[in-house]
Amino acid sequence: MSGHYRVSDAIMRDNHEIMLTFQEGDRPNINFAEESTPVNPGANTEAVVGQEQAPPGNPNGEAAGSSSGFWIMLGMLFVFMYLFVIRPEGKRKKQREAFQSSIKKGDQVVTAGGLHGTVASMDDHTITLKVADSVRMKFDRIAVSRTASAPVEEGAAAKS
Repeated sequence: MSGHYRVSDAIMRDNHEIMLTFQEGDRPNINFAEESTPVNPGANTEAVVGQEQAPPGNPNGEAAGSSSGFWIMLGMLFVFMYLFVIRPEGKRKKQREAFQSSIKKGDQVVTAGGLHGTVASMDDHTITLKVADSVRMKFDRIAVSRTASAPVEEGAAAKS
C-alpha cells in the first residue's frame, strides 16, 4: 500500500502541523512543521508518500554548491599548507643538513644549548668540541646549530 494517502483532518498540536508519511513495510516518518497558515480542520489534505520535494531552484535536490565548494576549499587548503608550511620547512632542513655536512675540524661552532667550542674531531654521527684547554665534550652532530661567527637568526633574536 504505497502511493497517495488522503488525510481527512489536519492533526494539530501546539501550533505545529504533524504529517505522517509511510509506505508498506516502512516505519512511519513523522515531520513536525511550524504552522504558516491556519489549517481548516474540516478540509481534506492530500499527502504524497515516498516523494521528497527539492528546494526551489535545484531540481536534483542537492544543496546549491555544496560539493564543488567543499572540493575547492579543500584544494585551497592543501595549496596553502604546501606553500607556507611544507615547502619552507623542506628548505630549512636542506640548509641545516648542508651546514652540518660542511663543518670541518677547527671551526668555531655553537650548539643548540648555547655552548661555544672549537671542533676537535668528528665522525659520521658525533662531533667533539674543545671548550677549554683540557676540556673536550662529545655531542651529536645535529646538536650544532651555527658557526660562532654567524649572526643569530631574526626569529631566535626576537624570542630572547
